[in-house]
Amino acid sequence: MRLREVIISVGLFLCCVAMLPGQDKGTIKGVVRDAKTKEGLPAVNVKIVGTYYGASSDFEGKYQVQNINPGSYTLQFSIIGYTPVQRTNVTISAGQVLEINQDMGETVLTLGQEVTVIGEKPLFNIEETSSRRSVTSDDLKAAAVNDVQDVVSQQVGVVQTDNEIHIRGGRTYENAYLIDGISVQDPLSGTGFGLQLSTDAIQEMQVITGGYNAEYGQATSGVVNVTLKEGGDKYQGGISYKRDDLGLGRSPFLSFNTELYEASLSGPEPITHFLLPLLGSPDIGTVSFFANGYVGLTDDFTLLRANHLYSSSFHGTRFAPKENNNWFGIGKITWKPSPLLKISYSYNISVAINQNSQMLQTNLEYVEPSPGYQYAFANILDNAMTYTHFNQLHSLSLVHTLSTSTFYELKLSHFYTNLRADANGRSLSQYSQPIDIVTFPVQYYNTNHDTIGVIPGDGLYDAGTGFTWHDHYVSDYTVKFDLTKIFSEKNKFKSGFEFTTTDMQSIDIYEPWVGALGLNNDIYKVSPRTGDIYVQDNVTFSGMILNAGLRLDFWAPGKYVDNAVEDPNVVTIPDQIRQDYRKETFKMF
Repeated sequence: MRLREVIISVGLFLCCVAMLPGQDKGTIKGVVRDAKTKEGLPAVNVKIVGTYYGASSDFEGKYQVQNINPGSYTLQFSIIGYTPVQRTNVTISAGQVLEINQDMGETVLTLGQEVTVIGEKPLFNIEETSSRRSVTSDDLKAAAVNDVQDVVSQQVGVVQTDNEIHIRGGRTYENAYLIDGISVQDPLSGTGFGLQLSTDAIQEMQVITGGYNAEYGQATSGVVNVTLKEGGDKYQGGISYKRDDLGLGRSPFLSFNTELYEASLSGPEPITHFLLPLLGSPDIGTVSFFANGYVGLTDDFTLLRANHLYSSSFHGTRFAPKENNNWFGIGKITWKPSPLLKISYSYNISVAINQNSQMLQTNLEYVEPSPGYQYAFANILDNAMTYTHFNQLHSLSLVHTLSTSTFYELKLSHFYTNLRADANGRSLSQYSQPIDIVTFPVQYYNTNHDTIGVIPGDGLYDAGTGFTWHDHYVSDYTVKFDLTKIFSEKNKFKSGFEFTTTDMQSIDIYEPWVGALGLNNDIYKVSPRTGDIYVQDNVTFSGMILNAGLRLDFWAPGKYVDNAVEDPNVVTIPDQIRQDYRKETFKMF
């Protein structure tokens, strides 16, 4: 056969192969079933993440995705009322028909619902429009962290300096901190952080550093959103005790004298299911609980420390045996009357007692940046400032699924935070000016001149107390509502509103030994009201993801501020501030 005939024959063969249907494509098919009943689930969205390939299961739960280019993909199963499932590293070859059957478990839908991943979790979600880092409870178990602040500080784009968290270079108070969607910030401490949690109480934590949705407000740098754990259908728990001195006793030269105590317990709540059947009540669904307690005591890295810390908030020293004392607690109970309804209540509390000057960043006088150790009082730390930060959160939430594509969430909460700072428990009348006493025998210089100098002390105070007496509290009552509508796999709509009524009081007295109320003071009590309403829509089309939203925030500063602006006797408010206030605000009701 001549060369020309060989070339023509080969060309005709390749054309025939190319014309054969489906030879370079693959197919994935299977059945999606209810994990309990093993019955087929209809209308399940089966999607290959990041592509246009997808299908919907029929009445028997069968699905088939055709014309798939060869490669490795992530296959996602989702339907309202069931936990979404992702199967990673699904490899399809040319002409292959791959069968994948999937069971899905019922769940009550939540705004931050979990996703079951079968296989290896992808490094990133190509459909995510925000810069988001999610940390799960399994990730936290493998990390050397104790609380939320430690976890946040380890994320990309976050820097921790002087006990402050900076996201994308922003100020620490420009971040939003949420627990189950409820803000837990202390706006008067200056550090941003309010309520603290043990890492063992966290189901998932998301750190959003940019591109966040319209549902998040009051944040210009980043958002930290924590989802708390819930109890399951089995009892689980644990107790741990850790220390760093290897049993050799408390010594500043061997360790930081750190002791960590933690206990947790979760599972089905036994009392309700024991009593109600005796009363003839019908099936009430499932009731579960989760409880966690954490105590962290340490002397940190300091060799010089106070003999004892006196907390004015708790009227004693029993909760402050060391230099840095942290107490966290959480109790959460969840009731699921049906797969479409979930009601939960949680109580969270945290207490921090220490001498870290970075706890309070809103002093009247300028405070130089420092690690927080009150070095000038190193000789008399029993007279230095002691800080007690107390926080508690009550939260009641309801999640209701209305249809296969619509659900809403309603939250009611009360958050209270209090920060007391004083000279280790002293009252205003017990303050005195700190003095650095000259060491005897007195050393002179310039003795041959008409002016003789005295060499001062070592620069550390030998008598006196701290400079500030401070006490503030913030009490927030919040109602929050969110509605989510999934029109299709390519169109997700969400809207909601939030309203918060606040009472806050601050008393800040600088150098109390001067005059009746110190050299300077700031004392006020206000009742501002804040709220917002938002809408957002996520649309996927032609390889693009459009995440559009609109948000309106409002703030009513309260009658106290209005009266102060209109009172000409308040000389601390400049005229320009008064003019700007009248120009930028308006009256309502």
